[in-house]
Amino acid sequence: MEVRRVQKFGKSTLMVSLPADWVKEVSLSAGESVYLEVDEDGSLKVYPPNLKSESNSREVKLSLSGQVQSEVVSRAIYSLYILGIDKIDISSKDGIINEETMRKIKEASRNLIGLEIITQTVDSVQIQSFLDPTKYSISSLIARLSNSIKQMLHYLDLGIKESSRTFLQEVVELEKEIDRLYYLALRQLLLAQVNRSLAYMIGVKRIQIVGNRILIKSIEEAADEISEAASDLLALHPEDMEILKNFWNKLNIFIEQTAVVIDHTVKVLSKEDVMLINEVMEELRTLRRVLIAEASELEDKLIEIKSPILISTVRSLNLRLYNSIRRMEPIVEIAFNRSIENLKEVQLKG
Repeated sequence: MEVRRVQKFGKSTLMVSLPADWVKEVSLSAGESVYLEVDEDGSLKVYPPNLKSESNSREVKLSLSGQVQSEVVSRAIYSLYILGIDKIDISSKDGIINEETMRKIKEASRNLIGLEIITQTVDSVQIQSFLDPTKYSISSLIARLSNSIKQMLHYLDLGIKESSRTFLQEVVELEKEIDRLYYLALRQLLLAQVNRSLAYMIGVKRIQIVGNRILIKSIEEAADEISEAASDLLALHPEDMEILKNFWNKLNIFIEQTAVVIDHTVKVLSKEDVMLINEVMEELRTLRRVLIAEASELEDKLIEIKSPILISTVRSLNLRLYNSIRRMEPIVEIAFNRSIENLKEVQLKG
């Protein structure tokens, strides 16, 4: 570690010179701006204006032999993508990649943002990532995840109101997009963990990496719940969907309240108001209790229809909404912790 003496310039400005070797290495010239970052441990980091987030391209060879399951191959592609691998070279030692495995490879490539198949033969596939990680900040990815889940609830509501399979199918498709964003966000977090320059550029603090991972997982799991609710409704007979339409007014309230509380949950992440965040936490808990009580009343009315399948589906819908709300609690806890992590005094007002 090199030691430099702090010098005074003028009446109040303190200065320290930059190491000549570093200036030469990053091609820094007089008059250019540098980026400064105060790290969690109190240290100060200096970044050059031509900051590069790219490290050396990382490549992995995936060799297939015997009766390897196509699901394992697919899972390996997802894992390598999340780990930040740029190029995956898949080859079969048996001379051919079977049809099911090839289908899974193509499916995984389509489902991961920035990943493309660049060459393909009967016994090999090369997959390349064309992502520029500096273009995807964590805050923008969280915002996109939040907006997508609100759209899912909107189409779920319309699907019930209009007895529309098209709207319900859109819920399922949006969940797939949320999965794509989730895997990208995971990749960004893991890259940021090993590349501090990239972390700075995409707005990731080291102390917040674990919290961000929990956060995006909570949103992804909430989306899974809503997608499952839509799938349950898609399985209903058209006649049952028409009957359910008569109860839309009540279900609409459940869905609207769920959308509002999810919106409030994500918004408090950018707040540093302890009391406001606590109010959202109480809002979550209150809505869960209300949902249980009102869902029970709705089921009592449905009993008169004497359709066990419809009753079961509505019960499942209410449970899915309940679970999606519950998935938001870790996010509010993270927001609460972040709101006080840098404070020397926490003021709590009654």
